[in-house]
Amino acid sequence: MSPDNTPARRGWASALIVVGGLLSVALWVVFTTAHGPTSVNEDRAVLGGSMVFWGMLLGGIPNLLIATGLVLLASRLVPAPGRLARVGYVLLLIGLIIPALIDLSIQALGAPFLLPVAAIGLAMLAVGTRRNPRVSRPSRFLLLMIGVLLASAFAWALLPGSFTDPIGGYRIYGVFAHFGAGIGWVLFGFSVLRARSRSAAWLG
Repeated sequence: MSPDNTPARRGWASALIVVGGLLSVALWVVFTTAHGPTSVNEDRAVLGGSMVFWGMLLGGIPNLLIATGLVLLASRLVPAPGRLARVGYVLLLIGLIIPALIDLSIQALGAPFLLPVAAIGLAMLAVGTRRNPRVSRPSRFLLLMIGVLLASAFAWALLPGSFTDPIGGYRIYGVFAHFGAGIGWVLFGFSVLRARSRSAAWLG
């Protein structure tokens, strides 16, 4: 067993991804309460924090936790001959880490310019790991599902506010980008934990 593919390492990776997903869901609820359901910022104070403060946490912390977990899983997700998976993995990390660092540096939730990068990376990673016995079918499905959610969020964000605001469009965007994707990451983290005990072949 390679030193970077131990059960303890996978356990930490799974825990980081699960916590990141849970924080994405929880922080989205707080942030959208502070911001309001439309593109107009209502800037309510929630739990002593402003919309800007909660947006910074939402955009930064979950992504960095999930990215760290994925880095710990690199040897499982990116086998040596898997070029498609490798490119997807790199794109996914770019789509997670760079926006997180930007949001933390500007201390606010920035524009979702890199959502398509993460979505494409997730799709490539899901397809590129089809023949990887260390990545289960549920894990691949969840990666693809998260990618679809992020792509849907970006497409929704491109619609004019005159159409989306009357139906709470900003909140709907968050359901795709943060709430739904967060749940997807939680399930993905648990799927990695489940894979630990499936068979000796999966343990590497």
